Amino acid sequence: MYCGCNEKAIRSQQAIACALLRQMECEPYDAISISALCRAAGVSRPTFYSLFGSKDDVVSFLLRESYSYAPEKSCDSLTELEAMCLGYSRYITGQRHFLSLLVENAIGYLLYQSIFEALLGCDCFLSGRDPSSRRYAANFAAGGLTGIVQDYVTREACSAEELGRVLEQMFSGAMFL
Repeated sequence: MYCGCNEKAIRSQQAIACALLRQMECEPYDAISISALCRAAGVSRPTFYSLFGSKDDVVSFLLRESYSYAPEKSCDSLTELEAMCLGYSRYITGQRHFLSLLVENAIGYLLYQSIFEALLGCDCFLSGRDPSSRRYAANFAAGGLTGIVQDYVTREACSAEELGRVLEQMFSGAMFL
Protein backbone atom coordinates (compact mmCIF):
# COMPACT_ATOMS: atom_id res chain seq x y z
CA MET A 1 0.00 0.00 0.00
CA TYR A 2 1.29 3.45 -0.91
CA CYS A 3 2.47 5.49 2.08
CA GLY A 4 4.27 8.38 0.41
CA CYS A 5 3.53 12.08 0.26
CA ASN A 6 2.74 12.62 -3.45
CA GLU A 7 -0.43 14.72 -3.40
CA LYS A 8 -1.87 13.23 -6.59
CA ALA A 9 -1.34 9.69 -5.29
CA ILE A 10 -2.94 10.61 -1.97
CA ARG A 11 -5.96 12.11 -3.76
CA SER A 12 -6.25 8.95 -5.86
CA GLN A 13 -6.10 6.78 -2.72
CA GLN A 14 -8.88 8.84 -1.17
CA ALA A 15 -10.97 8.67 -4.34
CA ILE A 16 -10.60 4.88 -4.46
CA ALA A 17 -11.48 4.56 -0.77
CA CYS A 18 -14.57 6.76 -1.14
CA ALA A 19 -15.65 4.85 -4.23
CA LEU A 20 -15.33 1.52 -2.43
CA LEU A 21 -17.34 2.80 0.49
CA ARG A 22 -20.09 4.06 -1.82
CA GLN A 23 -20.16 0.76 -3.70
CA MET A 24 -20.33 -1.25 -0.46
CA GLU A 25 -23.51 0.67 0.33
CA CYS A 26 -25.14 -0.79 -2.79
CA GLU A 27 -23.59 -4.20 -3.42
CA PRO A 28 -21.70 -6.93 -1.62
CA TYR A 29 -17.96 -6.47 -1.17
CA ASP A 30 -17.18 -9.69 -3.04
CA ALA A 31 -19.19 -8.50 -6.04
CA ILE A 32 -17.19 -5.27 -6.40
CA SER A 33 -14.54 -5.71 -9.07
CA ILE A 34 -11.31 -3.74 -9.19
CA SER A 35 -12.31 -2.54 -12.67
CA ALA A 36 -15.66 -1.20 -11.43
CA LEU A 37 -13.95 0.38 -8.44
CA CYS A 38 -11.43 2.10 -10.70
CA ARG A 39 -14.19 3.41 -12.98
CA ALA A 40 -16.11 4.78 -9.99
CA ALA A 41 -12.96 6.44 -8.62
CA GLY A 42 -11.83 7.78 -12.00
CA VAL A 43 -8.45 6.03 -11.91
CA SER A 44 -6.79 3.38 -14.02
CA ARG A 45 -6.11 -0.20 -12.90
CA PRO A 46 -2.34 0.43 -12.93
CA THR A 47 -2.93 3.43 -10.65
CA PHE A 48 -5.00 1.27 -8.31
CA TYR A 49 -2.27 -1.37 -8.11
CA SER A 50 0.44 1.24 -7.59
CA LEU A 51 -1.47 2.45 -4.51
CA PHE A 52 -3.12 -0.72 -3.16
CA GLY A 53 -2.47 -4.42 -3.49
CA SER A 54 -6.12 -5.42 -3.06
CA LYS A 55 -9.58 -4.28 -1.99
CA ASP A 56 -8.66 -5.40 1.54
CA ASP A 57 -5.86 -2.83 1.48
CA VAL A 58 -8.43 -0.17 0.63
CA VAL A 59 -10.53 -1.16 3.64
CA SER A 60 -7.41 -1.12 5.82
CA PHE A 61 -6.69 2.38 4.48
CA LEU A 62 -10.24 3.46 5.40
CA LEU A 63 -9.81 2.00 8.87
CA ARG A 64 -6.51 3.81 9.36
CA GLU A 65 -7.44 7.14 7.81
CA SER A 66 -11.13 7.63 8.59
CA TYR A 67 -12.55 4.95 10.85
CA SER A 68 -9.77 4.04 13.23
CA TYR A 69 -10.13 3.11 16.85
CA ALA A 70 -7.86 5.38 18.89
CA PRO A 71 -7.38 4.22 22.49
CA GLU A 72 -7.27 6.85 25.20
CA LYS A 73 -3.85 8.46 25.27
CA SER A 74 -4.13 9.32 28.95
CA CYS A 75 -5.63 7.13 31.63
CA ASP A 76 -5.24 9.60 34.48
CA SER A 77 -8.90 9.74 35.51
CA LEU A 78 -9.82 6.12 34.78
CA THR A 79 -8.17 2.75 35.14
CA GLU A 80 -6.63 1.42 31.93
CA LEU A 81 -9.47 -1.09 31.63
CA GLU A 82 -12.20 1.52 32.16
CA ALA A 83 -10.59 3.85 29.63
CA MET A 84 -10.24 1.09 27.02
CA CYS A 85 -13.81 -0.16 27.48
CA LEU A 86 -15.49 3.23 27.47
CA GLY A 87 -13.35 4.48 24.57
CA TYR A 88 -14.07 1.39 22.51
CA SER A 89 -17.79 1.49 23.23
CA ARG A 90 -17.88 5.10 22.03
CA TYR A 91 -15.98 4.05 18.91
CA ILE A 92 -18.49 1.28 18.17
CA THR A 93 -21.53 3.45 18.69
CA GLY A 94 -20.03 6.32 16.70
CA GLN A 95 -18.93 4.17 13.74
CA ARG A 96 -21.83 1.72 13.74
CA HIS A 97 -22.72 2.21 10.06
CA PHE A 98 -19.19 1.62 8.77
CA LEU A 99 -18.67 -1.31 11.14
CA SER A 100 -21.97 -2.79 9.94
CA LEU A 101 -20.62 -2.77 6.39
CA LEU A 102 -17.58 -4.73 7.55
CA VAL A 103 -19.69 -7.29 9.39
CA GLU A 104 -22.27 -7.64 6.59
CA ASN A 105 -19.46 -8.28 4.13
CA ALA A 106 -17.53 -10.72 6.36
CA ILE A 107 -14.40 -8.56 6.44
CA GLY A 108 -14.28 -7.96 10.19
CA TYR A 109 -10.85 -9.58 10.24
CA LEU A 110 -9.53 -6.28 8.89
CA LEU A 111 -10.95 -4.53 11.95
CA TYR A 112 -9.12 -7.02 14.17
CA GLN A 113 -5.73 -6.01 12.74
CA SER A 114 -6.57 -2.33 13.06
CA ILE A 115 -7.52 -2.71 16.74
CA PHE A 116 -4.43 -4.82 17.47
CA GLU A 117 -2.15 -2.16 15.98
CA ALA A 118 -3.99 0.66 17.79
CA LEU A 119 -3.62 -1.06 21.17
CA LEU A 120 0.08 -1.78 20.67
CA GLY A 121 0.62 1.80 19.52
CA CYS A 122 -0.98 3.23 22.68
CA ASP A 123 1.46 3.94 25.51
CA CYS A 124 -1.43 3.70 27.97
CA PHE A 125 -2.26 0.08 27.06
CA LEU A 126 -0.63 -2.11 29.72
CA SER A 127 2.22 0.31 30.24
CA GLY A 128 5.10 -1.18 32.14
CA ARG A 129 4.47 -4.73 30.92
CA ASP A 130 6.99 -6.63 28.87
CA PRO A 131 6.50 -6.41 25.08
CA SER A 132 5.59 -10.09 24.71
CA SER A 133 2.82 -9.86 27.32
CA ARG A 134 1.49 -6.68 25.72
CA ARG A 135 1.29 -8.44 22.33
CA TYR A 136 -0.61 -11.39 23.81
CA ALA A 137 -2.97 -9.03 25.61
CA ALA A 138 -3.47 -6.90 22.48
CA ASN A 139 -4.29 -10.02 20.46
CA PHE A 140 -6.75 -11.19 23.11
CA ALA A 141 -8.40 -7.77 23.39
CA ALA A 142 -8.55 -7.25 19.60
CA GLY A 143 -10.26 -10.62 19.17
CA GLY A 144 -12.81 -9.89 21.87
CA LEU A 145 -13.48 -6.36 20.71
CA THR A 146 -13.91 -7.48 17.10
CA GLY A 147 -16.42 -10.09 18.23
CA ILE A 148 -18.32 -7.48 20.23
CA VAL A 149 -18.68 -5.37 17.07
CA GLN A 150 -20.18 -8.30 15.21
CA ASP A 151 -22.80 -8.83 17.90
CA TYR A 152 -23.46 -5.11 18.49
CA VAL A 153 -24.19 -4.20 14.87
CA THR A 154 -26.57 -7.14 14.36
CA ARG A 155 -28.68 -6.50 17.46
CA GLU A 156 -30.62 -3.67 18.98
CA ALA A 157 -28.21 -0.95 19.99
CA CYS A 158 -27.46 0.09 23.54
CA SER A 159 -25.76 3.26 24.76
CA ALA A 160 -21.99 3.67 24.74
CA GLU A 161 -21.99 3.80 28.53
CA GLU A 162 -23.99 0.56 28.85
CA LEU A 163 -21.77 -1.18 26.33
CA GLY A 164 -18.68 0.13 28.16
CA ARG A 165 -19.92 -1.41 31.41
CA VAL A 166 -20.53 -4.77 29.72
CA LEU A 167 -17.04 -4.67 28.16
CA GLU A 168 -15.47 -3.84 31.51
CA GLN A 169 -17.29 -6.72 33.20
CA MET A 170 -16.08 -9.12 30.51
CA PHE A 171 -12.49 -7.99 30.39
CA SER A 172 -12.19 -7.83 34.19
CA GLY A 173 -13.55 -11.36 34.46
CA ALA A 174 -16.48 -10.23 36.63
CA MET A 175 -19.02 -11.48 34.09
CA PHE A 176 -17.68 -15.01 34.36
CA LEU A 177 -17.69 -15.32 38.14
